[in-house]
Amino acid sequence: MQEKAADPHPLSDLAYDWITLIQNKAQALMAYDQYIKDAEAAKSPECAAFFRKVHDADKAQLAEAKQHLVAVLQGKMGAGSK
Repeated sequence: MQEKAADPHPLSDLAYDWITLIQNKAQALMAYDQYIKDAEAAKSPECAAFFRKVHDADKAQLAEAKQHLVAVLQGKMGAGSK
């Protein structure tokens, strides 16, 4: 990753976007855990199953997003990165 000495921003916009997405996905995963518990407490296996499905999809997306972030930070992805 190349940075200009006078550039006040240590991250490119693209890197920041990936970090923000990762943070949001991580927070969502924690929320889904609570939603699953709530659905189980309400004796609603259908709702719990749906929350697990959403949880698993976000978990997979989070893993992929981390790979993209690494590539961006290494300068392997994203033209014009700072």
